[in-house]
Amino acid sequence: CTRWHCPAVPQSVAGDIPLNTKQPYTHVGPGLPPLYGAQAKALILGSFPSPKSRAQGFYYGHPQNRFWPLMATLTHSPTPAWEDLDAKRAIIIGSGLAGWDVIHACEREGSLDSRIHAEVVNPIDALTEAYPLIHTVICNGKKSETLYQRHFAHLSLKQIYLPSTSNANRTIKEEALFACWIDTLRCVLEQ
Repeated sequence: CTRWHCPAVPQSVAGDIPLNTKQPYTHVGPGLPPLYGAQAKALILGSFPSPKSRAQGFYYGHPQNRFWPLMATLTHSPTPAWEDLDAKRAIIIGSGLAGWDVIHACEREGSLDSRIHAEVVNPIDALTEAYPLIHTVICNGKKSETLYQRHFAHLSLKQIYLPSTSNANRTIKEEALFACWIDTLRCVLEQ
């Protein structure tokens, strides 16, 4: 697998959605701890957890985020209930995946990735060194990719960008998004 077939995504994505109200930049963090098992082959990186994810204490906690339905489709399992963190954990670890965010803490206005600045990154290099089976980093969205390349381009891991699963990213239809992610994940996990 050397090529992933994802539809072109216009450059105008979630960061272009105007906020209804002006909110001041505030310091947020720490983010969430990494989610991994000893057999993890690929690390899925978000940018920084949303307020709903931080409130729940788990990744992709916004009920409209397409990440968990996508993972359920990949694993041929039912989509976990919003509050079923054990089922979500089992999907990731049982699939040979790991999950984390590039950012540990940051200044942020609202919840959009485009409103992040003054980021402090997580020690991704330490995690991938401790778990040498991880050979690929999958960036969930442009902000994750930009931050990963800015702070961790020196790592000798294969890096793949995939369109964001966020409910704010509606530039790609769900069917195309799922196909792109599932094809890529299956290919990466076979390595």
